[in-house]
Amino acid sequence: MRIHLLILFSLVAGLFSGCSQSDSGSDPVITSSGSMSIGVSLPSLTTRVLETADAVKGLITTWESTDALQVFHKYTHNAAVGTMQSFTFGSTGSGSSTTFAYSGAEGYSFTPNNSLYAFNALPTASNYTQTYNTSNDNFTLSLSGYGSQTGTVANLRNYDAMYGTCSINGSGTPAAMPMSHLTSVLRFDLTNAAFTGTLTSVVFTYTASSGSSLLPASGSFTLNNTGTVTSSALTGATSWTVNNVAASSGTAPVYLMTFPDTRSGTLTITATASDGSTYSRTITLNALSLTSGSMKAYKVTLNSSVPTYSLNYYMWDATAEFVYGVDNYSTITSGVATNSCKDCPTFDQIQMYIGAGTYWDSTTPWKDASSGTVYTGGLWLKKKAYISGFAAGTAPKSTEGTPTAGIPTNTSQYFFLPASGFMYGSSAYDVGSGGGYWSSTPYSGATVVYTLYFDSSGVSAYGRWRNYGFCLWSVQ
Repeated sequence: MRIHLLILFSLVAGLFSGCSQSDSGSDPVITSSGSMSIGVSLPSLTTRVLETADAVKGLITTWESTDALQVFHKYTHNAAVGTMQSFTFGSTGSGSSTTFAYSGAEGYSFTPNNSLYAFNALPTASNYTQTYNTSNDNFTLSLSGYGSQTGTVANLRNYDAMYGTCSINGSGTPAAMPMSHLTSVLRFDLTNAAFTGTLTSVVFTYTASSGSSLLPASGSFTLNNTGTVTSSALTGATSWTVNNVAASSGTAPVYLMTFPDTRSGTLTITATASDGSTYSRTITLNALSLTSGSMKAYKVTLNSSVPTYSLNYYMWDATAEFVYGVDNYSTITSGVATNSCKDCPTFDQIQMYIGAGTYWDSTTPWKDASSGTVYTGGLWLKKKAYISGFAAGTAPKSTEGTPTAGIPTNTSQYFFLPASGFMYGSSAYDVGSGGGYWSSTPYSGATVVYTLYFDSSGVSAYGRWRNYGFCLWSVQ
């Protein structure tokens, strides 16, 4: 079954005996035992009103030559009526109208005054199973495997379970049979001007406040002997991840086959681009009503969640930013900085930060505001409010240490310094792998000052030349 741009609420099927017949609306005739076929027509709707402001229409379902139907019926075999059993009817055509035929053992025909049940065969057979209850003539329809959806239109066919039922009249002729969907579709059009290529992953996280999760895991439906779904039991996942999502002109569409239900909850969407940039948005869905065979579309603008830093380099306490060949650093030898570095931590405060323990983070992305380049690498330092004795200057102090690899579990108690590198001469060094930050305290003489420098292997508070270009920071 191929899925295109439009979706049907119901699919009408006619049953008839020969491949030469068409969907003309006339009663089909079964002329001989063992020659059973079902003609199925899927009319294409030209108009479709979605419950959304999005202008794009739904989906079209068409048959493919590889499709099949699992048909349950109390077949007559050599003039004897048997118990309920299923035969596979394979497809002999494709498109909106095709024929499904049984090509198994000879001697079978439809049994008058009995019902016939048909279920489309999904490409992954284990995703859709039917169990017949002989005590009450009910079917239990089980759907599974929904967590492995790829988010593409083509992949929806693997989960678009349909069923139909009809009665056989006294002469053995099937009545017209409507096909119905068990599922519904959500489409998320994720937008951001940066979406011009493939997104490496998109993660959906859902917290349900009522109803089941719209991120499906499995479902069980009860179909009674009149063909009506009388009950359903749905289970949902808290998260769903799709990889390699195609994006173009600022939009990345993601399709999800889900179950009918009325839900309310919070959905967080996080997309990661190939350069490591992440984009996210949390939306609230109130009383989202999904009905069988319908589709709802949402346009969701994702915001960049990569923190941006302005890597402005200064010579120590200079009044203007670093310019190659221009020495404008301050030469004071006592007191504290009074210009660009006046708000930087003192040498003592840097030692207390190091003494409280630090973390080297090699995974969190951050962006250079000037170049737009995304890097990973930076240092987490504990905030002063969580360092006992910091204000009084009595906290443990250290001039060097080895940062713990990773991210602190309680990041609210820490702040992050990106691995900004440094400038020397006409070039920048160590951006993404190390970071140099000024203190407000002179070291000795007119050419050296205390600094904070770190990389993955160490963090230190030592004196360095004032004509280096380091970044500024403040006490937090």
